[in-house]
Amino acid sequence: MQAHTLTIGERLFRLRSSCDVAELAATLTAAVRQGGGMVDLPVVGEVSVQVLVSPGVSVVLETHEVDPSAIIDPSVPVPWLAADDLDF
Repeated sequence: MQAHTLTIGERLFRLRSSCDVAELAATLTAAVRQGGGMVDLPVVGEVSVQVLVSPGVSVVLETHEVDPSAIIDPSVPVPWLAADDLDF
């Protein structure tokens, strides 16, 4: 299973599992090329996030391989995904 995080500046965002990462990367790139712009982020949970992306801002999109048992296994001390990370 894959999980995606996006870091803009020093702020980290967990992305929904249904996120189209290629489309998000293209949208972020377009905003930078246009000199900056607001981008909607498909983050987990019941929250809406828009970020201002502009040239000079650090943007890092990471893909992590996550063991599905880490989601529901109580013996894992720090599970990768929290309950609000799951898309219902």
